[in-house]
Amino acid sequence: MDERLRHAAQSGNIDALYDLIEDDADVLRRIDEMEFVDTPLHIAAAQGHTEFAMELMNLKPSFARKLNQRGLSPIHLALQKKQEKMVDDLLSIDKDLVRVKGREGYTPLHHAVREGNVPLLSKFLEHCPNCILDLTIRKETALHIAAQNNHLEAFKAILRRLPTVYEAAILNLEDKDGNTVLHIAASNNQHQMIKLLIKSQKIDWNKVNQSGFTALHVLEAQAGDDRRENVNMLKRAKVPPSIFLAKMVLQSRRFTEIITDILEMKTDTINTLLVVLALILSMTYQAVLSPPAGARDAGKSFIKHLVFFSFYAFNSAAFSLAWLLTLMLVTVVAKSIIILLLLLYLMMACCYAVAYYTISPNLYVSFGADAVAVGAIIAVLFYCYFYFRPKNL
Repeated sequence: MDERLRHAAQSGNIDALYDLIEDDADVLRRIDEMEFVDTPLHIAAAQGHTEFAMELMNLKPSFARKLNQRGLSPIHLALQKKQEKMVDDLLSIDKDLVRVKGREGYTPLHHAVREGNVPLLSKFLEHCPNCILDLTIRKETALHIAAQNNHLEAFKAILRRLPTVYEAAILNLEDKDGNTVLHIAASNNQHQMIKLLIKSQKIDWNKVNQSGFTALHVLEAQAGDDRRENVNMLKRAKVPPSIFLAKMVLQSRRFTEIITDILEMKTDTINTLLVVLALILSMTYQAVLSPPAGARDAGKSFIKHLVFFSFYAFNSAAFSLAWLLTLMLVTVVAKSIIILLLLLYLMMACCYAVAYYTISPNLYVSFGADAVAVGAIIAVLFYCYFYFRPKNL
């Protein structure tokens, strides 16, 4: 790097930066072409020169994601140097910088968790909830790191902000040694962490690590009297009140995993699926407006009662499922308008039910319209609860 550029970055001199660009228009491009390098943004971020850094972000946004020879991005350096104002300014331009992986796969979130910086990690999760999905090269989640470093408050903060749709997947993820978060908490005999994890119905108690141990085995293998309470607590939590409840919990986990897979899709995939779902919604809605075999002058369908009900039972199921999938996919790309879409769904479901009632052959068959409306409302309420319910820790 040109020494004049280095000095400008160290002093935060924007005028000197543009003087260099006037002398050599490619001065920043040559740096950008290097694979691993300390860019002027790295230097400014470490020094806390926010205005200079913002100017560089406008000129060369790619600098923000470039790693230096030590495997650190500008935001990693700002974190190391405790330049939290710089971190805020960088995220204000690109919130996804919190997902940039540096040395050993550590993201800024992982760094904040390792340091036990609760305000900062809470801010990261607020800016970019999906950053909780990022793993280190050892397949560790942020929860693994919090448990390893005995940072209880950081652990609590992550659980509070853990999106419900990711909860089962994150809590049961295994690191390179096959250890879940519960294994790590058990190995450190962390009573409060174990207690918090027990509150979740999405923990798989029977997960075994590469040594063939469950979390209970890990606890039982430890010495000392203080482990006894944790062992007893874990044993009580493992026993389901009934076989039926155990099956319900298992189905809940499977359902959550399916939703998690949906919400982790790439944007291009989501766009394609939304087009397909829009077509399905149009077809199913049109089937109510134009029933098979036509309608009488009074608007009633010509179809026999059983055939009519069978056709519209499947049609209604397809309509409701297509809407529910649409809501889930839109949640990923446009979470801020999800409430409006929920209201739109309820209104369309009511319109669907009215149209269905109008063309039904008789009053008894039209009762299916009520079932459609009630089913739609239940689906929306369930989705609202599942997605927006608060976590009490």
